[in-house]
Amino acid sequence: MKKLILPLIAVLLVVSVYPILATASSAESARSEMNIPDDTLINYGYLQKFKEELKQELIEELTAQGGITVATEYKDVSFKEGQMILLAPDAEIIYRGGGAVVITSSGEENEGITDMAEGRELFSGEALEYGHIYYASESESRKAILVTGAKAYFTVRGDYEIA
Repeated sequence: MKKLILPLIAVLLVVSVYPILATASSAESARSEMNIPDDTLINYGYLQKFKEELKQELIEELTAQGGITVATEYKDVSFKEGQMILLAPDAEIIYRGGGAVVITSSGEENEGITDMAEGRELFSGEALEYGHIYYASESESRKAILVTGAKAYFTVRGDYEIA
């Protein structure tokens, strides 16, 4: 997230400041229109405050448009053999080891669990691969992972239930 926001802030700052600084005459006319004195200095504190305000505005706008979700954290979890992890829509799960297979209520396209590393969908009975990220998109199908080994280890982001 930080890797996306900081370059975006820099681009927006350059785009918003460049027209004012493009030529001396445009800078002078802009200053006179905005009633900014010639000796105005912008200090580090002001830039930090501006950056935070701009970042907050971007996050609010992107969230309102459905572009990002902000409130979710990654959690390391482990489960015992026979436990089923029911994934909520938009949940991500990274397989860290053990034994586990996918369980879905449908075999149709866009109804499985997406293996982000391979760019394909997995359906009931397919085994998870170590280090791959799996994504449960929103659909009519229920998506779950069944632990088949003595234990299985995951890093999860999003909501899930244990059955």
